Amino acid sequence: GRISAVALDPSDATGNHLYIGTAGGGVWSSSNASTSTVSNIVFNPLTDALTALGGAADASISIGALTVQPGETGVILAGTGDPNDVLDSYYGAGILRSTDGGKTWNLIQGTSDSEDGLSTRDVVFAGEGFAGFAWSTVNPQLVVAAVTQSYEGDVVDANQPAVNCEGLYYSSDSGATWHLATITDGS
Repeated sequence: GRISAVALDPSDATGNHLYIGTAGGGVWSSSNASTSTVSNIVFNPLTDALTALGGAADASISIGALTVQPGETGVILAGTGDPNDVLDSYYGAGILRSTDGGKTWNLIQGTSDSEDGLSTRDVVFAGEGFAGFAWSTVNPQLVVAAVTQSYEGDVVDANQPAVNCEGLYYSSDSGATWHLATITDGS
């Protein structure tokens, strides 16, 4: 499938350690990405034997956004669901999070707004697509995610308006838990 996301490991000054997310083939990693002979670059799949999606309904390994936490923490976030509006833009089930550089993954299927007293309900990521991640340069634990619709999710009615919400989400614990950002303007 096509490459839909690219993330350099910020702790590798050589630029050799590169992660890519694909529209239908999951997350891949290279440890020789900056070699001068392009044909010698090797990518290895990190999500082919993924058990984290086992309990998710209609889950795919379509990746829309990918990021590596700065600071050599081993945290990688892969937002499932491709937000590009093309026929093969499959919807996702949430955020795949690895704390060991991509060896193992956990699936985060929604927010912790209700549990943390920020809302009366949690928001579910199923049926959506992830468009991007951004880490704070002031607080290394803070990361923001942009969540949007996925073409295929709309076509097959995978979105659930009562529990989905497209918008900005944030995590204050390196992507372990997520909250819907509520933005207000004046009064």
